[in-house]
Amino acid sequence: MSRSLLLAGLFLGCGDAETPACDEGFVKKNGRWCVYEEAPLVIEGAPDPGPDPDPDPGTDDPTDTEDPVDPSDYVTETEEIVPLLTLSEVELGIKDAIETVRTIDPAPLHELYLDAQTDGDDECPSYDEEYSGEYPDRLYWRDACTVAAGASFSGYVYSYDFGSYIDSSETYDYAGYAYYNGSSKVVDGQGNTFIGAGYSSYYERTHISGGYSTFYNSISGNFRTDNPAYADTWLARDLNLSIYVYGHRYAEDTSGSIQDTVNVSYSASLSGLEGDINAVRLDDVYIYPESEGSMCDLEPAGLIALRDEAGSWYEVEFDGPKYSGAGAFPPDCDGCGRVYFRGQLLGEVCPDFSGIQTWDDRAWL
Repeated sequence: MSRSLLLAGLFLGCGDAETPACDEGFVKKNGRWCVYEEAPLVIEGAPDPGPDPDPDPGTDDPTDTEDPVDPSDYVTETEEIVPLLTLSEVELGIKDAIETVRTIDPAPLHELYLDAQTDGDDECPSYDEEYSGEYPDRLYWRDACTVAAGASFSGYVYSYDFGSYIDSSETYDYAGYAYYNGSSKVVDGQGNTFIGAGYSSYYERTHISGGYSTFYNSISGNFRTDNPAYADTWLARDLNLSIYVYGHRYAEDTSGSIQDTVNVSYSASLSGLEGDINAVRLDDVYIYPESEGSMCDLEPAGLIALRDEAGSWYEVEFDGPKYSGAGAFPPDCDGCGRVYFRGQLLGEVCPDFSGIQTWDDRAWL
């Protein structure tokens, strides 16, 4: 028998032969191979998950009948804000604002605290001796205590008060030089309460040979008292304030200065006022006299703003020299300022600036 016929017979025999039966869990494929039977895994007691959820409920679902959002639902109409003050009221309000700022005299504040402080004793309040040793003539206490005589102190205060004196070089004669920085409530022996939350640094002095006086105050916070001795001062009012003032008052001398004229710089903010105008601002307001070289002493440089009862501001811009020796455009030197309300020009006002051009003795009323 040839070799080719033998091989053919062998292959045919293998193809016809039957393979053994498959074990449990397997099935025969192609009549010959045993493979794992793929069947779903069933866990007894498991809930039917139901059909697959729609992966994208989508907005194209024809059954979605919800109305689309209307953007106009979120648009509200507001009433037009109109000025409550007339130009004449703004003009008068500027004059009053200057006078109001000048009433914030720091001297009564420091006098009041010094008087209340004297009602303490050796134990109350407890002063920091280490601080006083490092800074002579300066005091610091942080306490909450009551004196046997009835006074009480709570909070903390850094302070000094040098009163009136002539400096060691005999150049200046000080009428007052004091400092307060703290948050305190002090009740004196008579039951009068002083509240001081903020700081005040102040001095006023006269140049002995020059004859001119210099004044300075930086004050911020809230200071008040129910002491009847201060009923006619700003301390009887509940004001929130931040004021910086610095300047000179001139005496008549050989350089041509005119007596009682002043140069003065103000940056101020006051709120808590009563009336149609409840807050005022003076932003970088500066003025100095012609006798000292000013090209325009009819009006200051800077901005003065008033706030009405509705909370709207009236801002008035002035065109005087911004500093000593600065120029001023002559046509703008007319004593008047431009009034803006919410960015819109309302017109012009020409206030009375005598309150910051001349005064007697002191910078404060």
